Amino acid sequence: MLPQSLGTQPRPIYLVASDEPLLLRDWLDAARNLLREQGYEEILQQVVENVQQFDWNGLLEDGQNLSLFASRKAQILRLPGCRPGTTGAKVLTELCRQPPEDTLYIVTTARLDAAAKKSAWLKAIRESGEVCELQPVYPDKLPGWIRQRARGLDLQLDEAAAAYLADLTEGNLLATAQELEKLRLSCGEGAQIDEATIRDAVGRSARYSQYLLVDACLAGDARRAFRIVDSLIQEGLSTVQLQYALTSVVSNLLRLKSAQQQGGLTPGLWSQLRIWQSKQRLYQAALPRFSLPALERLLQSCASLDRISKGQQSAGPGDDWRLVRQIVRVLSGLRLKAA
Repeated sequence: MLPQSLGTQPRPIYLVASDEPLLLRDWLDAARNLLREQGYEEILQQVVENVQQFDWNGLLEDGQNLSLFASRKAQILRLPGCRPGTTGAKVLTELCRQPPEDTLYIVTTARLDAAAKKSAWLKAIRESGEVCELQPVYPDKLPGWIRQRARGLDLQLDEAAAAYLADLTEGNLLATAQELEKLRLSCGEGAQIDEATIRDAVGRSARYSQYLLVDACLAGDARRAFRIVDSLIQEGLSTVQLQYALTSVVSNLLRLKSAQQQGGLTPGLWSQLRIWQSKQRLYQAALPRFSLPALERLLQSCASLDRISKGQQSAGPGDDWRLVRQIVRVLSGLRLKAA
């Protein structure tokens, strides 16, 4: 997982990109251990909350000062997205052109988009250092990933157990890792874990939210969508919170469908609706399922849900969640049964 150079002749700068927090955490933990073995006793970390307000010049000046505590030091810089901003790009490019002799830099970002990959600052990092793009664990690879991680904890999971845990945690790697740690504590190192053991020991750890729900609906995965609804009910989520997410996605579909019928979907519309590239394929997959009248009816149902949730429309106990299920059913592509 770590580049070979980090353990032999470290480069001045490394960039690590991923949307998965666990993969970034594991990479950084392994890098810290390796760097300490090579005498990097001072390893600092800074989290950049806003690339425009961050003290980039201070980072540059700090790199020019000799360390007071160690002959070599490492600076870890964690960016909130995949771009450092205008000033940050200039500073990173300057660090690549004139790297300090005693300081190694590790920059972490979200998954690199097309624009970031073509940027001058990233090109400078590639020339002076290395870029590591951590690949996500796709659903078909998740059971194998779980078994491999379990072996690292001295646990043996059979195929059925790994598949069940993958389904249980819905691809949330942090939740999966936490459940494996719990299994090691409860079952002991060297334990043989089967599906029945996990059913007894593991609670449902998927971090469900209204956003995961709308993603499942857009993907046409009704089974998963209804499972998320059940989980949200058990967690005590208010339909007021849920109504906003459902209304937003239906409104977006209505705008996109209208534009599609009038000549096509433009990059400007995606940007205007704040639908980023990672979500566009979900909307594109959902659009053929609906007509404009069907989406208008869905939007009316969302408006009814809003009034019920706020007490502005009379309804009986549980009517709000029954309406949620109806909206989810249609949004997922299932036909309503005739009365």
